[in-house]
Amino acid sequence: MSSAKTLTAKEIAELKKRPIDFSDIPELTSEQAKELYPKNWRPRKQPVSARIDMDTIDWLKEPGEKGYLQRLNAVLRWARMEGCPIASL
Repeated sequence: MSSAKTLTAKEIAELKKRPIDFSDIPELTSEQAKELYPKNWRPRKQPVSARIDMDTIDWLKEPGEKGYLQRLNAVLRWARMEGCPIASL
């Protein structure tokens, strides 16, 4: 048996009217905000066709045949987030 109280519709409506006190939550720094990547967030995807060197594909497939495209996406995302100087490549 649960010890949680079931709220009535009236109690819920009253709770929704109350302002939320955020004073005890520290504000995120810009560095912390850059690292945020919600677990369930699913960015829009676009299919692309590209020619990639076989040694690079083999490297991506080392942990296992499945998931190498997800690993490729993760590597590209990491490079972008770390400020990879793509203009100088």
